[in-house]
Amino acid sequence: MTPIPGRAMRRRSRPALGRHRPRGAALVVAMLVAAIAAAAATAMTVESMRRLASFEGRRDHARAVSLATAAIHWAAGVLAADAARGGIDHPGEPWAVPLPPTPVEGGSVEGRIIDAQSRINVNAIVAGDAAAIATQARLARLAARRGVDPAFVDALADWIDADALPREHGAEDDAYAGERRLAANAPMVRAAELAFVRGAAAVAASRLADDLVALPADAALNVNTASAGILGAVAPELPAEALVVLAASRADRPFTSLDDFRTRMRAAGAEIDDPRGLAVSSRHFLVSVRARQGVASARSEALIARADNGAATIVWQIVE
Repeated sequence: MTPIPGRAMRRRSRPALGRHRPRGAALVVAMLVAAIAAAAATAMTVESMRRLASFEGRRDHARAVSLATAAIHWAAGVLAADAARGGIDHPGEPWAVPLPPTPVEGGSVEGRIIDAQSRINVNAIVAGDAAAIATQARLARLAARRGVDPAFVDALADWIDADALPREHGAEDDAYAGERRLAANAPMVRAAELAFVRGAAAVAASRLADDLVALPADAALNVNTASAGILGAVAPELPAEALVVLAASRADRPFTSLDDFRTRMRAAGAEIDDPRGLAVSSRHFLVSVRARQGVASARSEALIARADNGAATIVWQIVE
């Protein structure tokens, strides 16, 4: 039979559905694979960026710590150079000028040196000699001016002294038994330990934070660098206005000796009967530094001590 041309043409013109379905499915699968690959690549890129940022953050922090540590050693050099010049220590000297934020490669550094002996030395109140008794009296007067019960001085002395005999308002081991701890019965390393002393310690630690320091017991109070408030505890009868004027004058006219100090205090209206525990020069200094590198920052604090020959050494250092 001869085929009908129209029907043959219609048969050939039908689409081959069976062949197109596999090709369409393959295309969908390919698109899905491509989408998954793109998502994975994006995730890997984000993770890589996070790792890079973390690495850069750790690197910047390490550099900031190194910079802060280097600044502490620089401060030790400054203090050693000052000792070589000899004489007294007062606010008009170069070491007393704060270092403003100073640009360095990739960051900045700033800091200041504070005379540690401008504060009352808590370890100086237990020696039992006349200087210790005078220091106790000054600390009690300062505490009263700061709104702290002066009786806490006895608890502080019991915390530091080596014996187990409580003072009138003191606290030895029995007083700490309920807290399952004992009195330290040892000199403080840092004044922050005041917070562990029983009684008004929490209040005292906050209100006297800038007035107290922990140094060797023989470190005297430098009247050239002490604040007006501490000078007021040394000479309680001197009016506040006179104290401010006297304190401000020390940058240009520091006390050259304890005799000079007593003479000028007498002229201002105060009699200093017992100058023991006082000085016009210092051996101990506190250094505070903040360094920034990239997005990171580091803070360092240190206590620097000068020997009789002027050599400066770092007693303790904290880096954060």
